[in-house]
Amino acid sequence: MALGLASRARFGFYLSVYLLWILLIFYATRGANGPGQSWLAGWQQWDAHWYEQIWREGYPAADPRTLVFPPGYPVIVGIISKPFRASFLATAIVLNLAAFFCTAVLVSEWLSRKFAVSSSLLFVFVLSAPAAYFAFTAYSDVVFMLLLWVLLWLALAERVPGGYKSVIAQSLLLLVLPWIRLTGYALASWLFARRIVALAVLASLALWLGFNRMIAGSAFYFLRAQRLFAMPQGNFFQGLADSLIHVGSDWSRGTSWLEFGFLPLFYLCALAAAAVWLAKRREGLLALSVLSILLFSYNQGFWRSVVRYDLPLVPVLCLPLLVTAKSGTGVASYVSRAVFYALILGQFSLQIYFARLFHAGGWAF
Repeated sequence: MALGLASRARFGFYLSVYLLWILLIFYATRGANGPGQSWLAGWQQWDAHWYEQIWREGYPAADPRTLVFPPGYPVIVGIISKPFRASFLATAIVLNLAAFFCTAVLVSEWLSRKFAVSSSLLFVFVLSAPAAYFAFTAYSDVVFMLLLWVLLWLALAERVPGGYKSVIAQSLLLLVLPWIRLTGYALASWLFARRIVALAVLASLALWLGFNRMIAGSAFYFLRAQRLFAMPQGNFFQGLADSLIHVGSDWSRGTSWLEFGFLPLFYLCALAAAAVWLAKRREGLLALSVLSILLFSYNQGFWRSVVRYDLPLVPVLCLPLLVTAKSGTGVASYVSRAVFYALILGQFSLQIYFARLFHAGGWAF
């Protein structure tokens, strides 16, 4: 579907740039893996182990803490891997790379038409996201991103399957998304705009609470289990205070300062500003989705992973800059263009740095 939106010439451009990006990440990380470890195995880090364990062992009643991860993604990867007799990790990487490409094409084609901006620049911007390298590992973020943008396209695009078919498709996506990532429950905010289809989110939540009760004896076990993964307790304002403290006190500790201080605050402010801009342009559902996902992702006291959680929202970040650069006049146009290219350069630099760190076994979002 996403690929059908692009002309043959643009599709060739997308594919060429995407393959160059894959080579960039490969060459940037090939020397970053540990001693005696293959390049592929270097991507089996952190949560990737838990996703594979869920597929192979399920949620053992004696140790159900993996309920912090919904089963949708590991089940999809596991089922695909079986007929090809491929490893879980290799299947996940192929699936994620395909999903990320489809997402970038869909976003670039649709938003470029919707806002009359360059599809090529949009495509490159999506690839530059600091957490985009998670397409190379067994994490669920990229598949979630694809399904989210398909949902938004169905809900907002002018020429999509109409009538009850579109409503059914949107409802199914809203039902499934939280079983890929719990962030999908943020879309309960659609009750304010698309009440009928948003009921699917509530149905999904009821099923999830029942699933937790069946496995662990408590409907809300997945919340308590987060403590076992050193997830911080607290709320949005405590997280904001912690990040401000990091920005002020950890500036000499580059990686820590970036991950726990500057980048969470930067993306929070930039994406919130983009959501306000969308709202002013009467893109209410898109703005509501961005804000609700932001609030859901920034809901804890120490935002150690929110740059990755923000990955699905990155495409909207550049829209105000691209629109102003094209339609603005004088200084505003030049400044917007300069900021856009500076963002791309900065994001690619961060992406390569953190990809190497992650591939070597370090914490990187």
